[in-house]
Formats: sequence, C-alpha cells, structure tokens
Amino acid sequence: MTMTEGILHSDAVSVRAGRLHLAVHLPWYRSLPVSCLEAVEVTVDGARAPLRSVSTGGFTGPLADAVGSAAWWDLRDALDVALDVPAAFGVTHQVGLALAVRIPYIQQAPGVPLVQRATAQIEGTVR
Repeated sequence: MTMTEGILHSDAVSVRAGRLHLAVHLPWYRSLPVSCLEAVEVTVDGARAPLRSVSTGGFTGPLADAVGSAAWWDLRDALDVALDVPAAFGVTHQVGLALAVRIPYIQQAPGVPLVQRATAQIEGTVR
C-alpha cells in the first residue's frame, strides 16, 4: 500500500449535529504540524462540499487558521473534516478528497518545500 492509499477508510463518513464529517488520515510516514496543511478539497456526490472546520491534535478551526497553529497532526489520528453538507445516518455518498500537506524538512529546490498531494474516492455510508 502506498502512503496515499490509506487516507480515506471505508468508515470515514459520519454525521454530527446534522452535518457530514470526514475522517482523513495523513498521507505521510511521520506526524506533521497542523500548520503544514496546504489544502483540503472535498466533493460529495459530485458537488464541491464547503469546509466548516478541521480538527486534530489540539487544533479546531478553519483551514486558513491552521497555518498559525503549533498543534501536531499525529500519524495515528484522523483529521476530522467538518463539511457544510446536511447528512443523515445510513445514507450512502460518493466522496472525493484532494489533500495537500507541506513536508517542511524536505526541499524540492532551495527554499521550496515538498508538498505531498493525495487524492481518494470512496463510497461511504454515513455512520
């Protein structure tokens, strides 16, 4: 299995407070600072799903606020992505994910950090 294959598990889709949540796993072999989150884009049933917040390792907030966080995304923990999409238990959705995380200690060129990009698609039933 590659690092990007495990970012979305079959049980990744859930509902809380009537909104869809997605459990996203880190596509890297080490934990990373939450500030390394570059992009999280989700589609649900073919439509772009607006992000409400992301949450992991002591950080909860909009993706744009992650850049200033000192929290870490532990390799063993899922990033909880809260979506502005109504949800109900037992409904099945086609979910697409595009994720980008900056790897701060590997450079592609002087001063240009590596950005690990990963995509995944699952059919998930809301749990």
